[in-house]
Amino acid sequence: MVKKRNLMGLAVILILSFLLSGCGGNINSQNDASSRSEKEKVTNSEGKQVVKIGCMRITETIIDIITEEMADSEYEIEKVMFDGTSNIPATALNDGSIDGFVVNHLQWVEVFNEKNGSNLKMVEPYVYYFKNGVYSSKYDSIDELPDGAQVAIPADPNNMDRSLRLLQRMGLIKIDEEKKLCNIVDIIENPKNIELIETEITATVKSLYDVDMIISGANAMRLAGEDFNNSLFDDPVDKEFPISLTVREETENQDWVKVFMEATQTESFKNKFNEHYKGTFILFDN
Repeated sequence: MVKKRNLMGLAVILILSFLLSGCGGNINSQNDASSRSEKEKVTNSEGKQVVKIGCMRITETIIDIITEEMADSEYEIEKVMFDGTSNIPATALNDGSIDGFVVNHLQWVEVFNEKNGSNLKMVEPYVYYFKNGVYSSKYDSIDELPDGAQVAIPADPNNMDRSLRLLQRMGLIKIDEEKKLCNIVDIIENPKNIELIETEITATVKSLYDVDMIISGANAMRLAGEDFNNSLFDDPVDKEFPISLTVREETENQDWVKVFMEATQTESFKNKFNEHYKGTFILFDN
């Protein structure tokens, strides 16, 4: 009886050992497959490292031009298009879904970092800044703006602050200068009783015919088929809002970043950039 129990115990041990060794083999195979899959994600069939760069419609052509400039490099740019709110590319970069993006200006990125505890970094030399202006389908000058006029502005914190400061420069409102980022509640004087309509920045231009005035980037007007040169007032501090490649801080010194930025400094890139954006985007070194 004892001998039988011993044999049964030995059989159980052998079975368990077999199962464990089999599981171990599966785990190793899964790890190998995962490693292969990860390698496939970062290299193409030609052995080039694939770099995922986010953009939106307004910056898509920039990525296309850079891709052309990097054609002979050891890197392949995979363009990742985003629609909707402008914080989506930054969120994707922060969680590692993409390697970088060209969308938001420097102050926007800094505010995103503060609010999300992230470490996104805009790479220098900065590439460009955009022309920001005031547009109306109803009036030809600021003086014509009536009491109670509706003005559409971007709703995200940084661009709202920028818009409010622009309205102050125009003499339409006065804001609390002690605030780092002003919101509508920080308006302390509003003699014309202007009603501010908050919009998502990529949709502000759609309000052009619904309100009395909008504050919008000139390129958004161009994309909408509107007269982007017919601004009632141009923002004098446009160059304080540079735009460039934004990456996670720990990847800033990687080789692909250097090659990407070098592509933005070629004469070929600059010529194509200027031809496409027609002065709505302005190269930073101009």
